[in-house]
Amino acid sequence: MSLGGPHVVGVAASVPRSLRRDAERNRERILCAARELFVEHGLAVGVDEIARRAGVGMGTLYRRFPNKDALVEETLAAAVGRVRELAVTARETAPPGRALREFLMTSIADDACRWAFVSRRLWTGRTSALVFDDVVPLLGMMFNDAQEAGLIRADAVLADLIVLLRAVRVVLELTEAPAGRTWRRYIDLLLDSLRPSEHNTALDGPPMTLRALASTASEPG
Repeated sequence: MSLGGPHVVGVAASVPRSLRRDAERNRERILCAARELFVEHGLAVGVDEIARRAGVGMGTLYRRFPNKDALVEETLAAAVGRVRELAVTARETAPPGRALREFLMTSIADDACRWAFVSRRLWTGRTSALVFDDVVPLLGMMFNDAQEAGLIRADAVLADLIVLLRAVRVVLELTEAPAGRTWRRYIDLLLDSLRPSEHNTALDGPPMTLRALASTASEPG
């Protein structure tokens, strides 16, 4: 009796681990398929198409993600993580004051990050909290570095940059970012609008606050 016991227990214990590995693989396949299809076609893609691309059944998809909204949020959260990585790399490797441009160029050239920038959901709902917790502080550091280097006008504030970055969504939609490099022209124009010059117009009215911008998390996606 005692000789068979350990084998029975060992086999039984291995089954849940195998199932967990299969479940994790399916989850990653679903996320990968969702990211690819969202990049290619936007958020209108149906979950049935995502399941087909991932090679899983609808039941498997819904066991991992109870609804499409949960799948969108997790895919965006992964994109925010990638955006943060690129921000850290830009600040660590670019010359002082130049990291902001480097970050914008490299992140928008990245398929998943570009899709996140285009998506209004990046700045709304639960994803907004990740952006303001994980990415905005790094943007603030790069903004301050550029301002100290004389590359950003003294009367501009971080919230001004955030507002302009939200406008990048329209830029990318109009220039069809995946098709070419036209969008780079408008990123440089955006950054040039922040540069100090004897021709700068005195800014009329107060800037938005970061708190006000973060409050858009309550807006519908």
